[in-house]
Amino acid sequence: MQEPTAEQALRDRARKLQALHIKLLFCPTTQEQWLTEVSKVLDAFGLPSNMQDRIPDITTDQFKAESIGRRTLVERSIGKAFPETKQYLETSPDSPTFNDFICSDEFFDAKSGLPHSSGVGPGYENISKYFFWLKQETKLNSADCDLDLRNKVYTEFATWLINEFNRPHDPYYDQFEGGLYWVQKPNENKPVILLSDKYVLYTLNDTKTIKQLPQIGLTDLDGVEPPDWPDEATLI
Repeated sequence: MQEPTAEQALRDRARKLQALHIKLLFCPTTQEQWLTEVSKVLDAFGLPSNMQDRIPDITTDQFKAESIGRRTLVERSIGKAFPETKQYLETSPDSPTFNDFICSDEFFDAKSGLPHSSGVGPGYENISKYFFWLKQETKLNSADCDLDLRNKVYTEFATWLINEFNRPHDPYYDQFEGGLYWVQKPNENKPVILLSDKYVLYTLNDTKTIKQLPQIGLTDLDGVEPPDWPDEATLI
């Protein structure tokens, strides 16, 4: 096995420092652990203890203001896209929280979401990250899932996808022209819920009609997943 060069080692360390800095900006749990168990946090990111002074002081007013600002922007965008979902989760015990999402691996993974509608590349779009994360956390693809939650999450995300198509967008969103559909209950063929591009919800029970949906160009929301993002070189 070839030994890493000094330049490669510096780049690797810089990426780890950058990842830790970003995690501290967004995740309250990591912030709390940094203040009490800094060595454990550094170790979790594969950094030696002497790297502590390379991280900004998170107790300063400047850092706190930036952290709050960044978190607020994400929280507002998700609340705007998923208002009924947000209200439902807040009144349901043991439901995943915004803090759970903002500290999750999926939030920090640039490849866990859809392309940004502007075409800027992976990592800038958080609404789809939230959808895929919440779908997994609450098992919305399982037969015994919370159907009320599934209906709210899918309807609001489908609405967002159609909104993205209806404005200048990355070509990825062309597939949502006409609307989206999904089965009301996983592992069953019907009824199927259809959200048209005019934002009208239909409940379909006719098997022949349901089979025609993909043939006329409509997209099954259960089949929407993050694209296979290529590995790209970074600035560091």
